[in-house]
Amino acid sequence: MPPLEAWEKVLVSADFVNSTHGTLGCRSCHGGQEGILEKDAAHKGLVVDPSTGDASVCQNCHAETVATVRKSLHATQAGCFTAFAARSGESADDSTFQKMFNSRCASCHGTCGQCHVSRPVAVGGGLTHGHEFRKTPSQRQNCTACHGSRIGNEFKGHNEGIVNDVHYCEGMNCMSCHDATEWHGDGTTPIHRYANDAGPSCTDCHPDADSPTADLSWHSEHAGLVACQVCHSGAYKNCYSCHVEQDQQGLRFASQLDFRIGRNPAPSPNRPYNYVVLRHVPIAPDTFRPWGIELPNYTDEPTWRLATPHNIQRHTPQTESCDTCHGCLDLFLTPAYIDELVQQGLMVFEEIEANERVVVREAP
Repeated sequence: MPPLEAWEKVLVSADFVNSTHGTLGCRSCHGGQEGILEKDAAHKGLVVDPSTGDASVCQNCHAETVATVRKSLHATQAGCFTAFAARSGESADDSTFQKMFNSRCASCHGTCGQCHVSRPVAVGGGLTHGHEFRKTPSQRQNCTACHGSRIGNEFKGHNEGIVNDVHYCEGMNCMSCHDATEWHGDGTTPIHRYANDAGPSCTDCHPDADSPTADLSWHSEHAGLVACQVCHSGAYKNCYSCHVEQDQQGLRFASQLDFRIGRNPAPSPNRPYNYVVLRHVPIAPDTFRPWGIELPNYTDEPTWRLATPHNIQRHTPQTESCDTCHGCLDLFLTPAYIDELVQQGLMVFEEIEANERVVVREAP
């Protein structure tokens, strides 16, 4: 996103001054010195982002929400720690990993204020509406500010050759499917985002689509066996080398558009499907080696993980013919396809073993 102008970052509007938060006064949240007129002295001890950390400044008025936020994925970033523990065989509480994570990764994640009053620090910060607190975050300034390179571009049709999501065309936004319970958490700490029971499901709006009694035969025949995205999404970004190989700037970003169907790596009551869409995640055996951390259990987990692309269409190449999937392996993650990526240098040899349980050897 382009940076905000300086005046946009500091403007406090009249609407804010007269709002509930505005009448509390600056020092109630930001601290600073009372009764001092000299600017530098008055700002001594000022807290720029009061909701950083445990969000205790928000707790006085929003105790119930803060209690669940502290256990949410936005706050705990538990998915990163789950993946690290599985591949390293070490606790994610390891001090070396924590230090690395805090210095390189944690800065990408926001606070209460970075959703409700400003843009996230990761995209340059800045107040979005004159310091006005917005109960519902802005999709552009907040949601896709962080989730833009993959989800936002998919949803809005910014990937070359891939049309925007049908829900976006109908005027829907992030909040149409992702509600406050999902953002703030439900009081539990999921181990990763797909273990979050608060997440949306296609059947929330299309209850008959994944049913053996569905009106459409291809829905009833695939009910519970094939994830909706297998038929109704298009190509999406796969990050083969992100955060792994260093270039002159220190990182290489090599994402490619692709579409791959594979075996479900983590069946659950919410996602029992045999076949799902898979996305290659940004991991390699040497990802953490610059910090002295090895991944001896690298092959214990697939590097192709469950994906839910945000470029849904009613009609896709997959829906044009049964033969697109049945009797044809072109769209599937096969051993031969992984071998090809290894030969291209996009994947390492170890990933052949790591993805054994998600590859498809024979077309259904």
